[in-house]
Amino acid sequence: MASSVIVPATYALESAYPNPFNPVTTLNFSLPESQEVMLQVYNLQGRVIETLINSNMESGYHTLQWNADRFGSGMYFVKMHAGNYISTQKLMLVK
Repeated sequence: MASSVIVPATYALESAYPNPFNPVTTLNFSLPESQEVMLQVYNLQGRVIETLINSNMESGYHTLQWNADRFGSGMYFVKMHAGNYISTQKLMLVK
C-alpha cells in the first residue's frame, strides 16, 4: 500500500484564528519545501516581542499557538519569513 504526503504548492501564512483573541490564537502556515523559517510577533513600535519559530522546518502544513497572556491588549503583527517569502498579518489582542 502506497502512502502519500500532501505537500503545499506555495508558501502561505493563513489568517490567525480567532482574531481578535484572548489570550491564545492559532497560526497555520504551509511550506512547499524544507526551509529555514522565522515567525516573530511585533508590537506597534516595530519591536520584536516574541520569536515563535526560528529553525529549519520540513515541507508541509504546520500549526502553532501563540499565548499572549503576558502582553497587554492592543494590536500586534505576526511576520513569517521563509526563503524569499515574507508575509505579515495584524493580530488584535482584547483582554
